[in-house]
Amino acid sequence: MAVRDSVESRAPIGGPENQGEELDEGRGSMKDVTWELWNIRALWPEADLEFLARIKRRQDRWLAREREALACLWAGDQELLAPGRSFLAEHPELRSGVILSLHIGGYQWLAEPFMQAGVDVACLLNESARKTFQGPIEALRRRFGLPGQVEWIAVGESSFVKDLMKAVRAGKPVFVFLDGNSGSQGMAETRDRGMAYHLPGREIRVRTGLARLFCRLECPVHPVLAPWDERGFPRWQKEPTQRWHRNDNPEDVTRRLFDWAFQEIKLRPEQWQFWAMLRESSACFARGSLDQGTVPEALRRDFGRSFQICVDRAPQTARLILEHEARVWPGDVLADLTDDRFYPAAGLRDQDLDILRENHPTLSRLCQEHGQAWVEFHGLRLCLLGLARLGG
Repeated sequence: MAVRDSVESRAPIGGPENQGEELDEGRGSMKDVTWELWNIRALWPEADLEFLARIKRRQDRWLAREREALACLWAGDQELLAPGRSFLAEHPELRSGVILSLHIGGYQWLAEPFMQAGVDVACLLNESARKTFQGPIEALRRRFGLPGQVEWIAVGESSFVKDLMKAVRAGKPVFVFLDGNSGSQGMAETRDRGMAYHLPGREIRVRTGLARLFCRLECPVHPVLAPWDERGFPRWQKEPTQRWHRNDNPEDVTRRLFDWAFQEIKLRPEQWQFWAMLRESSACFARGSLDQGTVPEALRRDFGRSFQICVDRAPQTARLILEHEARVWPGDVLADLTDDRFYPAAGLRDQDLDILRENHPTLSRLCQEHGQAWVEFHGLRLCLLGLARLGG
Protein backbone atom coordinates (compact mmCIF):
# COMPACT_ATOMS: atom_id res chain seq x y z
CA MET A 1 0.00 0.00 0.00
CA ALA A 2 1.47 3.35 -0.97
CA VAL A 3 1.66 5.90 1.84
CA ARG A 4 0.45 9.30 0.75
CA ASP A 5 1.68 12.50 2.39
CA SER A 6 -0.81 14.37 4.55
CA VAL A 7 -2.51 17.16 2.63
CA GLU A 8 -2.31 19.36 5.69
CA SER A 9 0.63 19.09 8.06
CA ARG A 10 -1.46 20.56 10.89
CA ALA A 11 -4.74 18.88 9.96
CA PRO A 12 -7.39 19.14 12.68
CA ILE A 13 -7.98 16.03 14.68
CA GLY A 14 -10.57 14.95 17.16
CA GLY A 15 -12.58 12.07 18.55
CA PRO A 16 -15.75 11.17 20.40
CA GLU A 17 -14.01 10.23 23.64
CA ASN A 18 -14.11 13.54 25.53
CA GLN A 19 -12.64 13.17 29.00
CA GLY A 20 -13.27 16.69 30.25
CA GLU A 21 -15.72 19.53 29.71
CA GLU A 22 -16.35 21.04 26.29
CA LEU A 23 -14.14 23.88 25.17
CA ASP A 24 -15.59 27.31 25.90
CA GLU A 25 -16.24 28.63 22.39
CA GLY A 26 -12.89 27.30 21.23
CA ARG A 27 -10.88 29.44 23.66
CA GLY A 28 -9.32 26.46 25.41
CA SER A 29 -10.95 26.94 28.84
CA MET A 30 -11.47 23.27 29.70
CA LYS A 31 -11.46 21.95 33.22
CA ASP A 32 -9.40 18.98 32.10
CA VAL A 33 -8.19 18.39 28.55
CA THR A 34 -4.84 16.93 29.46
CA TRP A 35 -5.83 13.36 28.62
CA GLU A 36 -7.30 14.35 25.27
CA LEU A 37 -4.41 16.62 24.39
CA TRP A 38 -1.86 14.00 25.42
CA ASN A 39 -3.60 11.49 23.19
CA ILE A 40 -3.58 13.86 20.20
CA ARG A 41 0.13 14.40 20.65
CA ALA A 42 0.74 10.79 19.70
CA LEU A 43 0.23 11.93 16.09
CA TRP A 44 1.00 15.65 16.41
CA PRO A 45 3.60 16.04 19.19
CA GLU A 46 3.42 19.85 19.13
CA ALA A 47 -0.39 20.10 19.43
CA ASP A 48 -1.66 22.72 21.88
CA LEU A 49 -5.04 23.84 23.23
CA GLU A 50 -5.68 26.15 20.28
CA PHE A 51 -5.04 23.22 17.96
CA LEU A 52 -7.48 21.11 19.97
CA ALA A 53 -10.14 23.84 19.82
CA ARG A 54 -9.91 23.96 16.02
CA ILE A 55 -10.22 20.21 15.91
CA LYS A 56 -13.37 20.17 17.99
CA ARG A 57 -15.07 22.88 15.94
CA ARG A 58 -14.35 20.99 12.74
CA GLN A 59 -15.52 17.73 14.24
CA ASP A 60 -18.74 19.33 15.48
CA ARG A 61 -19.51 20.64 11.98
CA TRP A 62 -18.90 17.22 10.48
CA LEU A 63 -21.03 15.45 13.09
CA ALA A 64 -23.92 17.83 12.40
CA ARG A 65 -23.78 16.98 8.68
CA GLU A 66 -23.59 13.28 9.46
CA ARG A 67 -26.63 13.40 11.76
CA GLU A 68 -28.65 15.16 9.08
CA ALA A 69 -27.70 12.59 6.45
CA LEU A 70 -28.50 9.68 8.74
CA ALA A 71 -31.85 11.20 9.69
CA CYS A 72 -32.74 11.28 5.99
CA LEU A 73 -31.69 7.64 5.67
CA TRP A 74 -33.91 6.43 8.49
CA ALA A 75 -36.76 8.50 7.07
CA GLY A 76 -36.55 6.29 3.98
CA ASP A 77 -34.27 8.30 1.68
CA GLN A 78 -31.70 5.80 0.32
CA GLU A 79 -29.54 8.38 -1.44
CA LEU A 80 -26.94 7.93 1.31
CA LEU A 81 -26.54 4.30 0.25
CA ALA A 82 -26.22 4.89 -3.50
CA PRO A 83 -22.43 5.55 -3.57
CA GLY A 84 -21.67 2.22 -1.92
CA ARG A 85 -23.91 0.29 -4.27
CA SER A 86 -22.26 1.88 -7.30
CA PHE A 87 -18.83 1.25 -5.81
CA LEU A 88 -19.53 -2.47 -5.35
CA ALA A 89 -20.77 -2.72 -8.95
CA GLU A 90 -17.49 -1.17 -10.10
CA HIS A 91 -15.39 -3.48 -7.90
CA PRO A 92 -16.79 -7.02 -8.16
CA GLU A 93 -13.55 -8.39 -6.67
CA LEU A 94 -14.81 -7.19 -3.27
CA ARG A 95 -17.37 -10.01 -3.22
CA SER A 96 -14.75 -12.36 -1.76
CA GLY A 97 -11.74 -12.06 0.53
CA VAL A 98 -11.21 -9.70 3.45
CA ILE A 99 -12.54 -6.13 3.47
CA LEU A 100 -10.04 -4.34 5.71
CA SER A 101 -11.30 -1.02 7.07
CA LEU A 102 -11.08 1.56 9.88
CA HIS A 103 -13.54 3.37 12.15
CA ILE A 104 -13.69 6.33 9.76
CA GLY A 105 -16.70 8.02 8.19
CA GLY A 106 -19.57 5.72 7.28
CA TYR A 107 -17.86 2.57 8.52
CA GLN A 108 -21.07 1.20 10.05
CA TRP A 109 -22.67 0.97 6.60
CA LEU A 110 -19.87 -0.83 4.75
CA ALA A 111 -21.78 -4.10 4.57
CA GLU A 112 -25.00 -2.54 3.17
CA PRO A 113 -24.12 -2.67 -0.57
CA PHE A 114 -23.28 -6.36 -0.23
CA MET A 115 -26.52 -7.20 1.58
CA GLN A 116 -28.49 -5.14 -0.93
CA ALA A 117 -26.92 -7.22 -3.71
CA GLY A 118 -27.92 -10.44 -1.92
CA VAL A 119 -24.34 -11.27 -0.85
CA ASP A 120 -23.97 -12.90 2.56
CA VAL A 121 -21.07 -11.40 4.54
CA ALA A 122 -19.18 -12.07 7.77
CA CYS A 123 -17.95 -9.49 10.26
CA LEU A 124 -15.09 -10.10 12.73
CA LEU A 125 -15.44 -8.02 15.92
CA ASN A 126 -14.78 -8.34 19.62
CA GLU A 127 -17.85 -9.00 21.71
CA SER A 128 -18.41 -5.42 22.88
CA ALA A 129 -18.10 -4.08 19.32
CA ARG A 130 -20.48 -6.76 18.06
CA LYS A 131 -23.14 -5.53 20.49
CA THR A 132 -22.69 -2.00 19.11
CA PHE A 133 -22.70 -2.95 15.42
CA GLN A 134 -25.23 -5.73 15.25
CA GLY A 135 -28.30 -3.72 16.27
CA PRO A 136 -27.97 -0.92 13.66
CA ILE A 137 -26.98 -3.32 10.87
CA GLU A 138 -29.87 -5.68 11.53
CA ALA A 139 -32.25 -2.71 11.80
CA LEU A 140 -30.99 -1.42 8.44
CA ARG A 141 -31.48 -4.84 6.86
CA ARG A 142 -35.08 -5.02 8.10
CA ARG A 143 -35.84 -1.38 7.25
CA PHE A 144 -34.91 -1.79 3.59
CA GLY A 145 -35.59 -5.50 3.13
CA LEU A 146 -31.99 -6.35 2.30
CA PRO A 147 -31.68 -10.01 1.26
CA GLY A 148 -28.05 -10.54 2.32
CA GLN A 149 -27.31 -11.97 5.77
CA VAL A 150 -24.51 -11.14 8.23
CA GLU A 151 -22.53 -13.77 10.12
CA TRP A 152 -21.13 -12.24 13.31
CA ILE A 153 -17.78 -13.71 14.38
CA ALA A 154 -16.74 -12.62 17.88
CA VAL A 155 -13.04 -12.55 18.73
CA GLY A 156 -12.42 -14.65 21.81
CA GLU A 157 -14.98 -17.33 21.11
CA SER A 158 -13.37 -20.76 20.98
CA SER A 159 -14.24 -21.27 17.31
CA PHE A 160 -13.63 -17.76 15.95
CA VAL A 161 -10.46 -18.60 13.98
CA LYS A 162 -12.11 -21.68 12.50
CA ASP A 163 -15.25 -19.68 11.64
CA LEU A 164 -13.18 -16.92 10.03
CA MET A 165 -11.19 -19.34 7.90
CA LYS A 166 -14.36 -21.16 6.90
CA ALA A 167 -16.02 -17.90 5.79
CA VAL A 168 -12.99 -16.83 3.72
CA ARG A 169 -12.60 -20.22 2.07
CA ALA A 170 -16.32 -20.26 1.25
CA GLY A 171 -15.83 -17.07 -0.78
CA LYS A 172 -17.75 -14.90 1.67
CA PRO A 173 -16.50 -11.29 2.10
CA VAL A 174 -15.27 -10.83 5.66
CA PHE A 175 -15.20 -7.34 7.22
CA VAL A 176 -12.34 -6.63 9.62
CA PHE A 177 -11.48 -3.34 11.38
CA LEU A 178 -7.73 -3.05 11.79
CA ASP A 179 -7.87 -0.31 14.43
CA GLY A 180 -9.90 -2.51 16.77
CA ASN A 181 -6.45 -3.77 17.77
CA SER A 182 -7.65 -6.08 20.54
CA GLY A 183 -7.62 -9.83 20.99
CA SER A 184 -9.57 -12.11 23.27
CA GLN A 185 -8.20 -10.36 26.38
CA GLY A 186 -8.80 -6.83 25.10
CA MET A 187 -6.46 -3.85 25.07
CA ALA A 188 -4.69 -4.87 28.29
CA GLU A 189 -3.27 -7.89 26.48
CA THR A 190 -2.36 -5.70 23.49
CA ARG A 191 -0.36 -3.35 25.76
CA ASP A 192 1.44 -6.22 27.46
CA ARG A 193 2.06 -8.56 24.52
CA GLY A 194 1.61 -6.54 21.32
CA MET A 195 4.28 -5.54 18.82
CA ALA A 196 5.89 -2.13 19.30
CA TYR A 197 4.80 0.44 16.71
CA HIS A 198 6.24 3.95 16.74
CA LEU A 199 4.09 7.01 16.06
CA PRO A 200 5.53 10.55 15.85
CA GLY A 201 4.86 11.21 19.54
CA ARG A 202 4.55 7.82 21.21
CA GLU A 203 5.13 4.10 21.09
CA ILE A 204 1.98 2.00 20.98
CA ARG A 205 1.49 -1.74 20.85
CA VAL A 206 -0.37 -3.42 18.00
CA ARG A 207 -1.68 -6.91 17.37
CA THR A 208 -0.10 -9.17 14.76
CA GLY A 209 -2.89 -11.75 14.74
CA LEU A 210 -4.64 -10.41 11.65
CA ALA A 211 -1.41 -10.38 9.68
CA ARG A 212 -0.71 -13.97 10.72
CA LEU A 213 -4.18 -14.96 9.51
CA PHE A 214 -3.72 -13.12 6.20
CA CYS A 215 -0.41 -14.93 5.61
CA ARG A 216 -1.89 -18.28 6.56
CA LEU A 217 -5.04 -17.91 4.44
CA GLU A 218 -3.23 -16.33 1.46
CA CYS A 219 -6.52 -14.61 0.65
CA PRO A 220 -7.08 -11.24 -1.10
CA VAL A 221 -7.16 -8.32 1.34
CA HIS A 222 -9.01 -5.22 0.11
CA PRO A 223 -8.33 -1.98 2.06
CA VAL A 224 -11.62 -0.04 1.82
CA LEU A 225 -12.86 3.16 3.47
CA ALA A 226 -16.02 5.24 3.18
CA PRO A 227 -15.13 8.71 4.57
CA TRP A 228 -17.80 11.40 4.57
CA ASP A 229 -17.59 14.12 1.94
CA GLU A 230 -18.57 17.74 2.55
CA ARG A 231 -22.22 16.96 1.79
CA GLY A 232 -22.31 14.23 4.42
CA PHE A 233 -22.28 11.35 1.93
CA PRO A 234 -19.80 8.44 2.01
CA ARG A 235 -17.04 8.72 -0.56
CA TRP A 236 -15.96 5.12 -1.04
CA GLN A 237 -12.32 4.43 -1.79
CA LYS A 238 -10.12 1.38 -2.20
CA GLU A 239 -6.38 0.83 -2.09
CA PRO A 240 -4.86 -1.90 -4.30
CA THR A 241 -5.77 -5.41 -3.22
CA GLN A 242 -2.99 -7.19 -1.33
CA ARG A 243 -2.26 -10.89 -0.99
CA TRP A 244 0.31 -12.21 1.45
CA HIS A 245 1.75 -15.71 1.69
CA ARG A 246 2.94 -18.16 4.31
CA ASN A 247 6.58 -17.17 3.90
CA ASP A 248 5.85 -13.47 4.59
CA ASN A 249 6.81 -12.01 7.97
CA PRO A 250 3.63 -11.16 9.94
CA GLU A 251 5.39 -8.33 11.79
CA ASP A 252 6.39 -6.68 8.51
CA VAL A 253 2.83 -7.10 7.23
CA THR A 254 1.48 -5.59 10.47
CA ARG A 255 3.68 -2.51 10.11
CA ARG A 256 2.53 -1.99 6.52
CA LEU A 257 -1.10 -2.27 7.58
CA PHE A 258 -0.77 0.26 10.38
CA ASP A 259 1.27 2.59 8.16
CA TRP A 260 -1.77 2.65 5.88
CA ALA A 261 -4.15 3.09 8.83
CA PHE A 262 -2.40 6.12 10.32
CA GLN A 263 -1.85 7.72 6.91
CA GLU A 264 -5.64 7.69 6.48
CA ILE A 265 -6.31 8.85 10.04
CA LYS A 266 -3.98 11.83 9.64
CA LEU A 267 -5.68 12.81 6.38
CA ARG A 268 -9.13 13.04 8.05
CA PRO A 269 -8.62 12.80 11.82
CA GLU A 270 -11.91 14.51 12.64
CA GLN A 271 -13.71 11.51 11.14
CA TRP A 272 -11.87 8.83 13.11
CA GLN A 273 -14.22 7.40 15.72
CA PHE A 274 -11.77 5.32 17.76
CA TRP A 275 -9.26 7.69 19.35
CA ALA A 276 -9.51 5.53 22.48
CA MET A 277 -7.38 2.98 20.62
CA LEU A 278 -4.32 5.24 20.85
CA ARG A 279 -4.38 5.78 24.58
CA GLU A 280 -5.47 2.25 25.44
CA SER A 281 -2.66 0.73 23.39
CA SER A 282 0.06 3.12 24.62
CA ALA A 283 3.11 1.10 25.58
CA CYS A 284 3.72 3.24 28.66
CA PHE A 285 0.55 1.79 30.23
CA ALA A 286 1.68 -1.83 30.00
CA ARG A 287 1.87 -3.58 33.36
CA GLY A 288 5.62 -3.85 33.11
CA SER A 289 6.05 -0.20 32.10
CA LEU A 290 4.23 1.64 34.88
CA ASP A 291 7.00 3.12 36.98
CA GLN A 292 6.74 2.09 40.61
CA GLY A 293 8.75 5.15 41.61
CA THR A 294 11.37 3.18 43.50
CA VAL A 295 13.08 5.22 46.22
CA PRO A 296 16.03 3.88 48.24
CA GLU A 297 14.65 2.34 51.41
CA ALA A 298 16.83 4.44 53.75
CA LEU A 299 15.72 7.67 52.07
CA ARG A 300 12.11 6.52 52.14
CA ARG A 301 12.31 5.86 55.88
CA ASP A 302 14.00 9.20 56.59
CA PHE A 303 11.55 11.21 54.53
CA GLY A 304 8.63 9.23 55.93
CA ARG A 305 9.68 10.12 59.48
CA SER A 306 10.05 13.80 58.55
CA PHE A 307 6.69 13.82 56.81
CA GLN A 308 4.99 12.20 59.81
CA ILE A 309 6.53 14.79 62.17
CA CYS A 310 4.97 17.53 60.05
CA VAL A 311 1.59 15.78 60.12
CA ASP A 312 1.74 15.32 63.89
CA ARG A 313 3.41 18.57 65.05
CA ALA A 314 2.97 21.25 62.36
CA PRO A 315 -0.22 20.50 60.37
CA GLN A 316 -1.37 24.14 60.59
CA THR A 317 1.77 25.52 58.94
CA ALA A 318 3.22 22.76 56.76
CA ARG A 319 1.81 22.83 53.25
CA LEU A 320 1.71 20.24 50.48
CA ILE A 321 2.80 21.96 47.27
CA LEU A 322 2.03 20.25 43.95
CA GLU A 323 5.00 21.05 41.70
CA HIS A 324 4.20 18.94 38.64
CA GLU A 325 1.10 18.72 36.47
CA ALA A 326 -0.51 15.52 37.70
CA ARG A 327 -3.63 13.69 36.52
CA VAL A 328 -5.28 10.39 37.31
CA TRP A 329 -6.48 8.72 34.14
CA PRO A 330 -8.77 5.73 33.55
CA GLY A 331 -7.04 2.44 34.17
CA ASP A 332 -5.73 3.58 37.58
CA VAL A 333 -2.84 5.54 36.08
CA LEU A 334 -1.21 8.49 37.85
CA ALA A 335 0.30 10.64 35.10
CA ASP A 336 3.17 13.06 35.76
CA LEU A 337 2.71 15.26 32.70
CA THR A 338 5.67 17.48 33.57
CA ASP A 339 8.17 14.64 33.21
CA ASP A 340 5.94 12.34 31.10
CA ARG A 341 6.09 9.52 33.64
CA PHE A 342 3.32 7.15 34.71
CA TYR A 343 2.66 5.31 37.95
CA PRO A 344 -0.07 3.12 39.44
CA ALA A 345 -2.64 5.48 40.97
CA ALA A 346 -2.97 3.20 44.01
CA GLY A 347 -6.55 4.35 44.62
CA LEU A 348 -5.90 8.07 44.13
CA ARG A 349 -8.70 9.85 42.25
CA ASP A 350 -8.25 12.81 39.95
CA GLN A 351 -10.73 14.91 41.94
CA ASP A 352 -8.59 14.31 45.04
CA LEU A 353 -5.94 16.51 43.45
CA ASP A 354 -8.25 19.50 42.86
CA ILE A 355 -7.45 21.03 46.24
CA LEU A 356 -3.73 20.82 45.43
CA ARG A 357 -4.22 22.44 42.04
CA GLU A 358 -6.22 25.33 43.49
CA ASN A 359 -3.68 26.41 46.12
CA HIS A 360 -1.07 25.15 48.56
CA PRO A 361 -3.23 23.63 51.31
CA THR A 362 -1.94 22.97 54.79
CA LEU A 363 -1.73 19.42 56.00
CA SER A 364 -4.48 20.27 58.46
CA ARG A 365 -6.83 21.30 55.67
CA LEU A 366 -5.96 18.20 53.66
CA CYS A 367 -6.78 16.04 56.69
CA GLN A 368 -10.14 17.78 56.95
CA GLU A 369 -10.77 17.30 53.22
CA HIS A 370 -9.50 13.75 52.70
CA GLY A 371 -8.69 12.32 56.12
CA GLN A 372 -5.38 11.77 57.85
CA ALA A 373 -4.88 8.29 56.36
CA TRP A 374 -5.07 9.82 52.84
CA VAL A 375 -2.48 12.46 53.76
CA GLU A 376 -0.12 9.95 55.33
CA PHE A 377 -0.27 7.67 52.29
CA HIS A 378 -1.03 9.73 49.16
CA GLY A 379 0.55 12.96 50.37
CA LEU A 380 3.76 11.15 51.25
CA ARG A 381 3.68 9.17 48.01
CA LEU A 382 3.29 12.31 45.87
CA CYS A 383 6.41 13.71 47.54
CA LEU A 384 8.39 10.49 47.12
CA LEU A 385 7.46 10.38 43.43
CA GLY A 386 8.70 13.94 42.99
CA LEU A 387 5.29 15.42 42.10
CA ALA A 388 4.92 17.44 45.30
CA ARG A 389 6.93 18.77 48.22
CA LEU A 390 6.38 20.08 51.72
CA GLY A 391 6.67 23.83 52.25
CA GLY A 392 5.93 26.45 54.87
